[in-house]
This record gives sequence, C-alpha cells and structure tokens, in this order.
Amino acid sequence: MNIGTHLSKVLPPERIKMKLIDRIAYAGDAGFYQLIPQAVVMPQNEEEIRQLFFLSAEIKCPLVFRAAGTSLSGQAITDGILVDIGKYWLQSKVIEAGKSILVQPGIIGSRVNSILSKFGRKIGPDPASINAAMMGGILSNNASGMCCGVTYNSYHTLRSVRFMLPSGNTFDTSLNDHYSLFEKNEPQI
Repeated sequence: MNIGTHLSKVLPPERIKMKLIDRIAYAGDAGFYQLIPQAVVMPQNEEEIRQLFFLSAEIKCPLVFRAAGTSLSGQAITDGILVDIGKYWLQSKVIEAGKSILVQPGIIGSRVNSILSKFGRKIGPDPASINAAMMGGILSNNASGMCCGVTYNSYHTLRSVRFMLPSGNTFDTSLNDHYSLFEKNEPQI
C-alpha cells in the first residue's frame, strides 16, 4: 500500500500533496538543506493530527511539522511526511487586556505584534524573519532576535503551551492537573 492510500484514511485528497512538483516545493526551508518529503499534508484539527501520529507509527514514516519554513537549519524538512500547519492554524485570542495572547502555530509573528500593538505591546522574540515566521516555528526554535537578547526570547516569554505527543495525548501546561496526567500517561518520557 502506498503512502497516499494510507493518508487518504486520515485526510481528504485535497489536503494531501503527492505530486513531485508539490513535494519539491516543500523540500527546502530558508537554509541550504534539502529533503524531498514523501507527502505533504494539511490537517485542520487536533484529531487529524492525532491520526497522523498513529499512522506515522503504523507505517514507520516520520512526521515533521512545518509552519512557514523560515528555519535555517533544516528543522522544517523531511523525507517522510511533512505536516503543513501554516494554512489552517491561524487563530489568536487576546487575554488580560493585551498582557497575553493565545496563538495557534500558523499565525505569523508580525501579525501577532500587530494585534498586540493596540495594547501597546508586542511578543518578546523579534527574529529577523518575523514578517514571515509563524508562531509554531518561533516558539519551537526558541527564537530571539537582535533586540530581545536572552531575556525576551521565546522560552522566557512563553507562559504556557498546549501540545500533543505522538501517543495522541494532549497536555496543557496552564492546567496544574496536566502535570500529574503527563507523569501518569507518559512514564517513558
């Protein structure tokens, strides 16, 4: 069974890219590395991501998540399944009168700053690629920038994160009971 047949059990065909031209378009990031993915997929919700994790384990094909692909070190490419979260994961919600903002991984950093500017605020990190980089990459790569130094890098300005592991379990570090759930449900980690 080919990878497209497996993926069609999880996603509709219009969100699975298998043509060589599409896969080559995703073969590089802003760095100089190149790996041609076997497929590029665009999940719209957490359940689809959960099913992609399960499929990845079943067919022994790695998943790599990609937002804008502005990384310089190859972390946004794979010869496995590339999961593009740049199209459907764009939501944000301002909280505490602009002191914080909840974001999904596909929203562009400069867009977040634009939203926060109404409150006289901005996010801590200011990578040179902020006009293209998406929050998923900014946060997962601990982006900083010339003006923020270490004090305002991603890790030091991140209050909490909601994440899913390959087991399909989802955790939220803003919820105290999730720490014990993590220890209980993920003892191997």
